[in-house]
Amino acid sequence: MYMKKIDKKEELLDTQELETTEEIKDIEETQEIVIAKKEKKDNSAKSLKPKSNFSKIEILYIIVMLAIIMVAGIGVVAITTKNADIKHFKEQIDSYLGTAKNAYLSYSKQGNTTYIRNSTDGTTKGMCITLEGLKKNEFYINDLEDWNGYIVIEELADKSFKYSIWITDGKYVINGYDSERIADLNIKEGEIEAYNDNDFTKQVKTSFTGTTKDKGGTGSDSSTKKYEAVCINEKIE
Repeated sequence: MYMKKIDKKEELLDTQELETTEEIKDIEETQEIVIAKKEKKDNSAKSLKPKSNFSKIEILYIIVMLAIIMVAGIGVVAITTKNADIKHFKEQIDSYLGTAKNAYLSYSKQGNTTYIRNSTDGTTKGMCITLEGLKKNEFYINDLEDWNGYIVIEELADKSFKYSIWITDGKYVINGYDSERIADLNIKEGEIEAYNDNDFTKQVKTSFTGTTKDKGGTGSDSSTKKYEAVCINEKIE
């Protein structure tokens, strides 16, 4: 009887030990599952991160190339803007030329000899009028803004006309070129100059000249035709 009790007790202990072992196994399996899931999650997160296929040197090269492209782009924009400005500058001068010719024809019709004079060599007639003179005498009505200068109109023996131009818009300057040369003038060759406080009207207060032959004018390469008359800068009554 006593032996049977011992056997039962040992059997019970074996059963409890077995259950404990199985519980431990279950816990270990659960832990393994949790760890596996965590590793899978970490791996998935890593796979979502963008991978760089460029070395540091390659990235530096790309940055340098982008900088060069940006600088080149800025240069192109600057050139385009400058070309547009010069185109507008020339177009505006054409407008002044038309009004200057109208002024000459108007004063010529009136027989005005105060401002329309023969050249000192007697071969041409000439008149000088400033942009301010065009405006004050209502040949040109728009705002002059930063524009300054004058136009010399010369009438040749065959009744054709030559126009010599000294004009600035406060940014660019055309300094004594014939109107037929304007279209081909460019800033690169120095034919269109940068503004440097030119005040052309000061040099024509008592007399004026046409321009030289090399600039398309009626003069020779070294001298100009001179006219002993003031340049029109005020309202003529």
